Amino acid sequence: MSISLETLKMSIYLPPRDLIYGVQGIGKSTLASQMEKPVFLAAEDGLSGLPGIQHWEIRSFPDAIEAITALHDDHPFKSVVLDTVSAFEPMLHRQLLDNWQVDSIDKVGANGGGFYKWRTEALPLWQDILDGLDSLRINKGMRIILIGHSIDKEVKPPESDPYRKYTVDLLNDKASALLYRWADVVGFCNYKISVTGTTRDKRGKVTKAGRAIGSGERVMYLSERPAFFAKNRFDLPSEIPLTCKDYLEAFHQNNNQNTGEQENG
Repeated sequence: MSISLETLKMSIYLPPRDLIYGVQGIGKSTLASQMEKPVFLAAEDGLSGLPGIQHWEIRSFPDAIEAITALHDDHPFKSVVLDTVSAFEPMLHRQLLDNWQVDSIDKVGANGGGFYKWRTEALPLWQDILDGLDSLRINKGMRIILIGHSIDKEVKPPESDPYRKYTVDLLNDKASALLYRWADVVGFCNYKISVTGTTRDKRGKVTKAGRAIGSGERVMYLSERPAFFAKNRFDLPSEIPLTCKDYLEAFHQNNNQNTGEQENG
């Protein structure tokens, strides 16, 4: 490619890429089902309580590729949902075993595998899925929604002591990082809780654990905190109620604000 002023391109609007994860049963699939004209790639049974949702049952890596390919034909759908990446990961790993013709994930990789080589070897398969979804976004104008379960893992930052943090439930940490980078929005869904009765000594060390109190309120966090991964590229609120209406309204308000700023110079 020749780089010159004549080859400059203008960026255009594309639908968002959402990664929505959180505790089981909180309503992630329900939220995604209320997106505009959705079709589901159902890697697990998350639609049993949501009748009338058009979907494919995904039971293997080739199933996912075939579904993504089929969506490049003419259709009425505006959103595609992979539900869930947590359930899809074992299917991707089975494909990895087939590709390397081995019977254990630890044997994946050059020279007999080992040293967690499978984590790196799995990334091209994840990238194939993301590239296919990106093609739907670019060529068919579809919004992409990935749903995941959450798990708390220990993180070891170089500048502080280790601590626990919610992350998307994937065995492969490199794949988790890939999805975080790819997504325009990472939303963490949880019940809102408060803690009462905690006591600390003069140094701030907890001497008596508090008691968690929950109201049952379901929320989505859209900015990262020490307890969980989250982000957004649209200046959305840090926290919103966990409903599709509130989620889409946050985008709508952001678009109106940006338009007003442009009009006002």
